[in-house]
Amino acid sequence: MKLLKSAKIFDGENFVEGYSILVNRGVIEDLVPKEDELYISKIAEVMDFGDAIVAPGFIDTHTHMLNYGMNQETSIEKFETFKEISEFIKEFISQNDLPYYIFTDFDESRWKDVKTPTRSDLDKVSEKPIFLRRICGHMGVGNTSFIKLLSEKVDLNAVKYDAETGIFLEEIPLKIHSIFPYSEDFQEQALLKAQDIFLKNGITTIHEIGTYRELRLLQKLRREGKLRIRVRFYISDTTPYNFEYTGIESGLGDQLLKFQGLKYFADGSVGGESALFSFPYGRRKSQGLWLLKENIEEEFKKALELNLQIAIHAIGNLAIKRVLNIIKEIGSGESFRIEHFEFPEDEDIEKAKNLKVKISVQPNFIYNWGQENGMYESKLGKFFVRNNPLKKFIKAGLEFAFGTDAMPPSPIIGIKGVTLHPLCEERLTIEEALKYFTKKCAVLTQEESLLGEIKRGYLADFVIVDNNLEEIKATIVNGEVLSCGRNN
Repeated sequence: MKLLKSAKIFDGENFVEGYSILVNRGVIEDLVPKEDELYISKIAEVMDFGDAIVAPGFIDTHTHMLNYGMNQETSIEKFETFKEISEFIKEFISQNDLPYYIFTDFDESRWKDVKTPTRSDLDKVSEKPIFLRRICGHMGVGNTSFIKLLSEKVDLNAVKYDAETGIFLEEIPLKIHSIFPYSEDFQEQALLKAQDIFLKNGITTIHEIGTYRELRLLQKLRREGKLRIRVRFYISDTTPYNFEYTGIESGLGDQLLKFQGLKYFADGSVGGESALFSFPYGRRKSQGLWLLKENIEEEFKKALELNLQIAIHAIGNLAIKRVLNIIKEIGSGESFRIEHFEFPEDEDIEKAKNLKVKISVQPNFIYNWGQENGMYESKLGKFFVRNNPLKKFIKAGLEFAFGTDAMPPSPIIGIKGVTLHPLCEERLTIEEALKYFTKKCAVLTQEESLLGEIKRGYLADFVIVDNNLEEIKATIVNGEVLSCGRNN
């Protein structure tokens, strides 16, 4: 047995003082009053975290751990000009002899010379095949030699591609690592490296969105005892018809690794100007893209028949409206969740609530792009203040929770984001922010009696954080300290 002592506990709902946490075999045995600590400490190992806060382990309800790990070696997020990126690419190519080079996470909205790079820009950098994927994952650009290489694998007439600029939207950037895969050994090392980073950020459970390839890799790590973070997995490159004769349903697995459902895209991103709005916006002055295929209702009905949860990416107000109309036509929304749900109309917040649709929100987006003078304002004008209306969600009784989308994989950044919303009336308190990264997250996978709270019988997953909610002191999964945290 272990006794966890701290100045304060966040139990998933409120801050409480005067108690310690007794853990036995990976489960919370009880909350022990301070006056009983002396007796309990004689039979339990004492872990004293001083004046820190002990909270339920963070649950990240929308992320991409494998992609995050693979991107660490080739991320260009930190650079502020295209010139700096060009120099980095040249040096990387000089040190690595590869058949192609994929660089990720560029964010031109933060550059001093704000301009999306083009095919001709990359041709000047190198004749080697180069592809740059934007941080949102929904837009990318290739040079001439890369596009030639890609044309041998993909029909360019069948994808969203501008031949003049070399800019791709949606299919190619989203699936770039599947089209040009890394070796299995590289992927495993990338996933393990990312797992360490997620744990250091206090994340103990993730809702991972990926491909069959990643699911197989996670199962391998599970068998070999290398998987230390709890995973609820959503497959993004499949249809329910592939499950018709397998007997696989949502929730299949164990407390460490479970298959959860299917992931679809209804639109793209604001940064890539492919999120679908009811008005033209951005540099291209278009409304964005609608990505769900015709007669998708039949596919969704088949998924529900097979007891598969359906997660649908929808960011723009028009995409959200169309998705909710489809769900309403089908009938029940209890097995649906909408990812992001960033710019809903008031009537659609109410509709989502009435349909019992679950929502995964990314407050990191507020921190990154949703404040005054940020990327959202540059693309959407005054409409940008309507991003992530969190207080409206709460007042409506909407069932929602937070995720990071690995941008970055830090709930601490997300918690800061909710305190910086451009509309004061939409900002949350620290208690509310913590609740939507813990207790409320478990509802999205129907695990509210297992995860997300510090209560008798719940799994012993905790994050230890300083009083200012800025530094992760430790991360505990199943009663075991797996990380000593990081300074965010």
